Amino acid sequence: MTLIFTIVLPMFALIALGFWAARYRGFSNAMVQGLSRFLGIYALPALLFSNMAKADIPDPIEWGFLASFYVAALVVFAIAAAWMLLQRRAKEFAPVGLASSFSNIALLGTPIIMEAYGAAVAVPVLLLIIFQSPLLFTVATMLAESQRSGGGRPVEAAWKAIKATAMSPLVMSVLFGLAANLSHIPISPMIMKGLGLMAQTVLPCACFTLGATIAFSPINGRLLLPSAAMAVMKVALHPMLTWVLAAKVFMLPPDWIAPAVTAAALPIGVNAYVFAERYESGRELVSMSLLMSTLLSPISISVAFMVAMG
Repeated sequence: MTLIFTIVLPMFALIALGFWAARYRGFSNAMVQGLSRFLGIYALPALLFSNMAKADIPDPIEWGFLASFYVAALVVFAIAAAWMLLQRRAKEFAPVGLASSFSNIALLGTPIIMEAYGAAVAVPVLLLIIFQSPLLFTVATMLAESQRSGGGRPVEAAWKAIKATAMSPLVMSVLFGLAANLSHIPISPMIMKGLGLMAQTVLPCACFTLGATIAFSPINGRLLLPSAAMAVMKVALHPMLTWVLAAKVFMLPPDWIAPAVTAAALPIGVNAYVFAERYESGRELVSMSLLMSTLLSPISISVAFMVAMG
């Protein structure tokens, strides 16, 4: 529990700093938008590319483990997206679906899971980190671009969405990073250093921007219930479905079930908010659900740990 708070509290400090800067120190909305564009177009793609380029992809891959986590994630994604569509909020269905299913594995999950279960779970954690952004970001990007290309002929709209997805900085960075990894293309250490420096700005800038956005968008009582529902889907429904698939469908051993369920119980990753900023849709809802899920995470992670350990 102490480990959780030592990682979560600095994030809240950065969020509070962004709120304070926007509310009291003249950090304007235009500045926030500029920082958001830097995150979505440059910093986050740098993070995705550098992680994919240098990732040590395990061989063989434990597909049952990945299926347990990601089938559950995609089911939650679909439920959240369908919920937005039923409420006639089609512009928000991609960011809300992503936020409801995207775990904060790299920052929050890795130290907690490693501390809880030991070095033996290093490979499962690495598998989750490698596949989460390429899979969920690509699905969310295609849906968001489909919404942008809505109207007109269905085939033409679909083609525009596919092209826009392929040209998205987020998807391109993943694909180029994977290509560099698999082809073993040497990348200059100077380039990797520069990308690494940009990648290091994602967490502090995203937290700061989140706080500033909250300052410009005072808490809307109308959003409390839907944001709470998103948080519950992330920290309760996702781990529950993951456990059912891992333990009852794929019959995984306990040392594979434990990291899958615990990772699913993690709060919403900050990168989901960056995605909402990138597409200028659902930002208030995603920001509130991110905060709520982070507040609930000590409970959800503790319950997941007890369930996983039997």
